[in-house]
Amino acid sequence: MEYTTQNLEYAVSVFYNGEQEDRAKAHAWLTVAQRVPEAWNFVWELLQPTKGTEIQFYAATTLHTKILRCWNEVPPESYTEVKEKILQSVIAYSKGPKIVTNRLCISLAAFILQQGSADLAEILRPLASAENTSLLVEVLTVIPEEYNSMTMGTAMRARNRIALNQASRMVLDDMLRYLQTVYNDYSSSPPSEETVHAWTCAATCAASWLTLGGEDSIESATTLPERAPLCRALHTAVQVLCTWNEAVSDTALEACEACLSAVRAAGTAGGAVRHAHAARALLADLAALGEPLLAANNQPNSLNEELVSAVITCCVAVGECHARVLVEAAESEERAQGDGARRLLQLLLSAQAAPGHYPIHETRSNLVFGLWYTLQDEILNMSDSTHKINPVWHEVFTQLLLALVKKSEMPPESALSRDDQELLRCYRQDIADIVMYCFSILGESCWSLVESAFTAAESALQREAALHVFLALADAAPPNRAPPALAALLHHALGLAADPARHDTRVLHTALDCLGAYAAWLSSVQSPQTAELGRECMRAAGAALQRCPAPAALALRKLCVDCTAPAAALVADIVQVAQNVSGTADAWTRRQLLSAAGAALAASEPADAAPLLAGLAHRLQHDLTAQVRSGGKCGAAECVSLMGALSLRPALAAELFRALLPALSLMPTKPELVQPMFQILKNTVSALMGECSLIVDDLEKLIVAGFETAPCPVGLDVIKLVTVFVGGEWDGASRVVRTGIMASARAVSPVPAPAPAHGPAPACPLPDLAEALFALLIALTKKQPVAIDWIEDLLPDLVDLACACVRLWEAGAAGAACGWLAALAQRRAPALHARAPALTHTALRCIGGATPRNQMEPLAELLLALNRAQWPGAEGSAELGAWLRVALAHAGFPSAHATDAHKQKFIAAVLREKSSKRRLLETVQEFSLLCRGLIGTEYARQSLASKQMVA
Repeated sequence: MEYTTQNLEYAVSVFYNGEQEDRAKAHAWLTVAQRVPEAWNFVWELLQPTKGTEIQFYAATTLHTKILRCWNEVPPESYTEVKEKILQSVIAYSKGPKIVTNRLCISLAAFILQQGSADLAEILRPLASAENTSLLVEVLTVIPEEYNSMTMGTAMRARNRIALNQASRMVLDDMLRYLQTVYNDYSSSPPSEETVHAWTCAATCAASWLTLGGEDSIESATTLPERAPLCRALHTAVQVLCTWNEAVSDTALEACEACLSAVRAAGTAGGAVRHAHAARALLADLAALGEPLLAANNQPNSLNEELVSAVITCCVAVGECHARVLVEAAESEERAQGDGARRLLQLLLSAQAAPGHYPIHETRSNLVFGLWYTLQDEILNMSDSTHKINPVWHEVFTQLLLALVKKSEMPPESALSRDDQELLRCYRQDIADIVMYCFSILGESCWSLVESAFTAAESALQREAALHVFLALADAAPPNRAPPALAALLHHALGLAADPARHDTRVLHTALDCLGAYAAWLSSVQSPQTAELGRECMRAAGAALQRCPAPAALALRKLCVDCTAPAAALVADIVQVAQNVSGTADAWTRRQLLSAAGAALAASEPADAAPLLAGLAHRLQHDLTAQVRSGGKCGAAECVSLMGALSLRPALAAELFRALLPALSLMPTKPELVQPMFQILKNTVSALMGECSLIVDDLEKLIVAGFETAPCPVGLDVIKLVTVFVGGEWDGASRVVRTGIMASARAVSPVPAPAPAHGPAPACPLPDLAEALFALLIALTKKQPVAIDWIEDLLPDLVDLACACVRLWEAGAAGAACGWLAALAQRRAPALHARAPALTHTALRCIGGATPRNQMEPLAELLLALNRAQWPGAEGSAELGAWLRVALAHAGFPSAHATDAHKQKFIAAVLREKSSKRRLLETVQEFSLLCRGLIGTEYARQSLASKQMVA
């Protein structure tokens, strides 16, 4: 279909009004039309005022796309004509439609940037008249936004950056001039809608230029003291609007948010931290702005919640940027310096303690979280052995901790939607993180404060909130010591968990979490009292299983793992609980209980553990057999949990394996059960380690049977483990290794034909299995070289398979294949020699563009190994050099971007490097970028610079 005006209008109509299938086709055709050269002509026809808004918007969007993506199609002599047409269109659409005007302004910004922002003032002069002021401000607003998002070369970005920095001061001065009306007399009447709109536009434009280059930019054309008048004008605008609007909404709210965003940008723009005096003044001004606003609106469901949140966001951003200034000022004894900082801290503490439940009644208390981390980090950095933490921070963080206890309180379940529940979950996790920042300042007094809050609580939910904060402090519990408040809180949690009448799920859940979280601390305090407390906690967790199964099971597992003596004393009860509940609870809970039982058995005397394990193992074997025969879901994960818990007692793990053997023997007959069987075997071998020689005969039968049915990655992991542990002394190891490798190689093969010269390469079949196969081969080659003799006759086919995986490049499989080929080149170079030239060619093809840019490391490792290898009758570098020259002799390989000079430089760099993979990786990365035509771009600069930084 031709790109005529009539066809384009029809396609746009179909896109907006047609059926879904027709809309998709129209969208595809219209997208292609935006890139064709004819678009430079039809956009102006479609921008006629007589066209519909949808047509005009498509034309404006197409113009922007052409300027961004197809600027090379415009000859330099036509630049002036394009500029004039864009300006005419911008002025013609000054009255709207707004979406068209905005897109045209963005197109003009893109045009300016394509010119390197040269003659910015001259280009915008037609918009400098009074009637076009709003257009000028809009264009100025989008120029930095377009600069931040637009893709351009390094040189072009530098030119634009210099030009825009030079213009920045002038633009900010203009915006301050537009904002001067905030100082008019508004004592008798509010500012007009037109004036408020002008303030909004000026503030938005100022913020845009202040964030030029992104918020992390270290450059800025103005200093913080120079931006102070602008900040004062923005503060004044907010104060005027708040004075005349009891409920600040609509245009007034939009203006306030724009002004506060500009203040935030001005206070944090590059270099701001170098001006401490100006920062202190700005912090004091923010406190003065926020105090009356928060005082008037510090209530649940405030009408001005959005405005208060904007103020708090601004205060937090500026406070984080100037954390050191804030800390020093707050600690200062001079009232003039410290008063503003301390007022700001109180303002933020009030915001943190916002009345009502988050997120039902308020949405601002979560905004302050990040600042507390920054402050405590700065406080600790400034204090040392000779400079203790200033008492002012004990007061601040005490208030903060008590506020966090209060804000942890959960609202009634009925008040929360599903989305609110997720928000509250994340919120309470953030509170838990902030609690640890409080501990870094307050130390062990945290437990006393929380214990007092628990004691003073008047409801179950308030007590639960205190326990939630107590739970957050678990990782800070001092080993080998028992602070009285900590022990008291744990007894409180124990009392709630053990109370049979307690059916409040939230309180019970948190209390059980506390029991489990403090298990490691209980085990560290060696005393009869804590041992008895551990036993009571275990009994409470067991008794709560019927009321709150999952948290109770988790708490019991943690207690049994850490508190071995109490677990051994209660082993019979714990095993009994695991057996009784296993048939009714969900799978996750059953796994926790079996882990708890395993930990208790491992802590017990063998004579006590053996009969208890036998009963538990018989139950598992019976259930597993029934599941296998019925074709139901296999309970392998439960066996894995128990086996993992018995790793401290290999003899018990071996007994469990023998008990499960009748059921395990049935599993290889069904392909879907092979992987679960191997999961059990993997954990068995991991638990036994060097002791797995006790069961190798049974292992051999199961492994061979499993691979004959369905090779899988976890099965290869089993072979790898058992071979590394006992392969040197086990006669059946060679059979197991050969069976696993042959079956896996057959499953991965046959590999598809070589990838086409153009278009995507075919996918590697079963990439997970291929990755596991080469991971096994790497382990055998490096750790059990004798195993390579067992598969000597298979090596040619395995090498071919590895080369094919590199060629097809699925990240995991190809990376592992490169790793094995590199290991083989080091240990068995003759086995690789015949295929090394083709492998070198494949590696170059991958480097040249067939492989994603972020996956060069395996290829660099492979080239390094080929260079180090001792090839038959020659030095490695001589052989590799010949292969590289032959492969790169072809014109256009591996890419048309690589010249002969580039290739020779690359060959010399590769052959020169025999020791450092890092340096070779830099060479490979640079050559890869060159082959892709990316050298000289900002992406290449950032990519290479980041690698050098990491190195």
